[in-house]
Amino acid sequence: MTKLITLTTLLAVTLLAQSPGTSGLTEAQTAAIASLNAGLASQNEAVNAARAALLNASLSEPAMLGARAEALRTAELTLADSRAQAFTKVQASADKLTPNQAATFVRGGGRGGQGGGNRSFGTGGTIPNITRAQVDALTGLTNQILPLTRAVTDARAALNAASVAGTPNSPALLAAVDALKSAELQVATTRAAAFAKVQASRNKLTPNQVTAFLALGGSFAGFAFTLPQPINFAEADGSVAIFDGKTLKGWDGNPKFWRVEDGAIIGESTPKNPSGNNYIVYRDMEAKDFTLRFEIKVEGTGGSGFQYRSKTGLPWLANIADNVTANVGPVNLNWMMTGPQADFWPNSTDWTGQFYSENTPMRILAWRGQVVEGSGMARKQLMGNIGDRKQLASLVKMNDWNEFTVIARGGTCMHILNGQLMAVMVDDDPNSSNNQSGFFGIEIEATTKVYVRNIRVKKIN
Repeated sequence: MTKLITLTTLLAVTLLAQSPGTSGLTEAQTAAIASLNAGLASQNEAVNAARAALLNASLSEPAMLGARAEALRTAELTLADSRAQAFTKVQASADKLTPNQAATFVRGGGRGGQGGGNRSFGTGGTIPNITRAQVDALTGLTNQILPLTRAVTDARAALNAASVAGTPNSPALLAAVDALKSAELQVATTRAAAFAKVQASRNKLTPNQVTAFLALGGSFAGFAFTLPQPINFAEADGSVAIFDGKTLKGWDGNPKFWRVEDGAIIGESTPKNPSGNNYIVYRDMEAKDFTLRFEIKVEGTGGSGFQYRSKTGLPWLANIADNVTANVGPVNLNWMMTGPQADFWPNSTDWTGQFYSENTPMRILAWRGQVVEGSGMARKQLMGNIGDRKQLASLVKMNDWNEFTVIARGGTCMHILNGQLMAVMVDDDPNSSNNQSGFFGIEIEATTKVYVRNIRVKKIN
């Protein structure tokens, strides 16, 4: 099911494929090599610990790379010297290996065909809660260091050969261990730089993910079950801004109530300047299928909402209060909107996030916390619950900015507030006002002040 390859696993498989085993050994030779391996166990563990420390430094302490590489050189030299001494004793005994047997012993990492001189400290597995973008980032990192890691493998093979062919602290052995240190340090330095870029990006690994990455040997390539990338409201992500943050270019509304201030569209209704139901319409785009993102906050006891797939110029069904008529005069239908609305009434425990059909007999179709299937004005059916309506109200921020996302695809519309799905409406009637291409717009209602900013639309059609 999961295709996952760690670099350490790949290298181990390659090494084993190249080491057919020390064949033709006598019982005494087998015992001699077993004794040699047992005698090198602590030195091998020291090398593994030093390599792990170098890897850890590449991910968390890049300033320590030089010191960790030197500690690894010391451990590798101790292991190589010990192997040279032990192998010299074997070759001076009656159990001496033949040239072919000795060559196979070297190919096996100086362990008689039992693998490399240092076992891998990657444990396999995967990284918890990893996203697709993180997989791609770590795969890129792994691909970057792969040629350098092969150089490490070659340098370690050369050191093994020098330890078997030479004497402790011989010039050839010292040169080989220095070459291995250089190769290991180059891998660690390159990994550190690549990992720093990952951690400075939106794909940054959490502490738990870093721990898992360490357990994988600092390499990760292939495909795994992944989580979707969290939304970033500040990122374009294929969307376009429909508010420039400075002017009402493209927007059409009554200037008695609508203005731009501090990077936000502001709608304000006061007892002395009442608006009733009032809208500002974005005229420069019509859309049916889209992803809409915006930030909104409301001050006061009234409310707001964001219109989409909406029309203007249609007869207004609701009564207009006398004080509003006295303030604004006859209703201007070009500033009145009919169609779906993502409702936002932070002072109400019931309405924010719901699917509301403005200026139609349908009105509330999906309350907050509901998934509803319907067919225009003919019917509506509760299909399931997202959560308790009252509990979901706790996610609505009072007198503060809220992140709102509306996803509209075909007959399905979803309202998401502050990362929480609030309502889903599925309208199967293609002729329903909920399913028509239309304008975006902002509502103000009752005595209140609404702020909307960072309005972006990714239009599908």
